[in-house]
Amino acid sequence: MKKVLIIVLLLTFLLGFVGCDPSVNSVDENELLENTVKIELYYYENTNPKQINLSSKKTPIFDFSKATFIASLEEVHFEDVIKDIAEQDCLVFTFSKVLNEPIGKTLILYQENGDMVVLYGCTYKNGMELTRYYGECNIFDRNGVFIEHIGGIGSDYVDTLETTYFGNST
Repeated sequence: MKKVLIIVLLLTFLLGFVGCDPSVNSVDENELLENTVKIELYYYENTNPKQINLSSKKTPIFDFSKATFIASLEEVHFEDVIKDIAEQDCLVFTFSKVLNEPIGKTLILYQENGDMVVLYGCTYKNGMELTRYYGECNIFDRNGVFIEHIGGIGSDYVDTLETTYFGNST
């Protein structure tokens, strides 16, 4: 009886452990290389960051009036940046919670069709003064309308890209 109980507990533990594993997305390196026409770094001012659930009718937005230009990347570095981004795993959870807007350092990869691949990472305090670490990769159209959530990235990933490819731009 003890062996059966141990096996049941072990199987339950393994199922719970594997069942909580988020899926992983990544961006298509070749598609980005082919379609990226400009890469820019911005500081995005989001004074009221809120988490929203993508399964609801609310979607994030990109408001250009809240974005302050920092630097533009020379085209000779596009391949290196895009390769770095394509190697980054973007975690996707079944009930994805995303921020209502980007916040902090934001990298934009402008696409030929006018869409934007937007990456941002930040640390902020929510309404209850709890520190949150956040990073996302989303796609918006040229008007800032949300198209697709690729997944979550590290909260300091955009800072790492800035240091590596933009030098000391701030």
